[in-house]
Amino acid sequence: MQLDQTHVAVRVRTLAEIGDLALVLLHRYPTLLLVGFLLGAWPWMVANALLLSWIPLTEAQYGLDDSEAIWELSRYATWMALLVFLQTPAAGVVTTIYLGQAVFEHKPSWKSALKIARQQFWRWFYCLGIRRLAIPAMILVALRLFQPYDNVFDVTLPIILFVVALAVRAGRPFLPEMILLEMCPLRSKNANEITLSRRARALHRPAGSDVGSRWFAAALTLTVIFAGLFYSLVWVRGIVTGYWNFGLVTLLVLYPLALWTVGGLSVVVRMIAYLDTRIRLEGWDVELAVRAEAMRQFGEETGISKSATPTPSKSISVPPSSEAAATTVGGAS
Repeated sequence: MQLDQTHVAVRVRTLAEIGDLALVLLHRYPTLLLVGFLLGAWPWMVANALLLSWIPLTEAQYGLDDSEAIWELSRYATWMALLVFLQTPAAGVVTTIYLGQAVFEHKPSWKSALKIARQQFWRWFYCLGIRRLAIPAMILVALRLFQPYDNVFDVTLPIILFVVALAVRAGRPFLPEMILLEMCPLRSKNANEITLSRRARALHRPAGSDVGSRWFAAALTLTVIFAGLFYSLVWVRGIVTGYWNFGLVTLLVLYPLALWTVGGLSVVVRMIAYLDTRIRLEGWDVELAVRAEAMRQFGEETGISKSATPTPSKSISVPPSSEAAATTVGGAS
């Protein structure tokens, strides 16, 4: 294992270069979205369909063009977008782990990534599914099954949830990587061991404004990409079928498909941004070179696990194998 032999140059990158590298990663590993993200996202997709598909199906019986249908369909679109936004970090756990395994492996294993995701299930499910409001939002939607449109529930409440989630996500966007790759414990009786909260403060606070601004810029860019992708899918459907209205296929298939595709892309972008942040703050590129030389000179693996998913170190600087996760999988950039 050569820690300094990665598939991508380990260096500081601008936000535009991060986006470019994300596309390189998807080109080199097209299964990141086609297989990996689908493995993690399909339970959430099914749950969303069960919770919300009744709205367009019910309105289609009376026509999708009347004024009442517009409000109901707006309700469907709003809750679907909010749920996907909240669920994406949890849905991307397998993809994140796969990138982590790709540090020095030319052919990472989805089977191994799934196994690790299962082993870490309760940790990431609690942090990303419950504390990050995905499950609470789904419960709220379930309580309103087959109920009519309501301004408070279908306008005010989604806005409140979105603003809260936006603030939390922008402030600590790299929580999935710290859980899945650094494997920081939620709690520890050892005062010297780095818990998840301590690690989050150490990584996010020193670069808080930069991390937050980058997150918002990436979110706006991904929103534009979503709009372009969604209308491209509608256009293709129109060309193929000659049907240009927003029917059930558009609402039940194309709209969620565009949302989840952009969600998968956001997981890759977040991973690269995480690596860049660690390079800027912790000099991970220097640490990687030093540890690689130590391994060559003394034959020590310095705590690097064979699966390339590291355990946290005893200091604030976490072992670099999690960083190499995405720097190695994209090809030179």
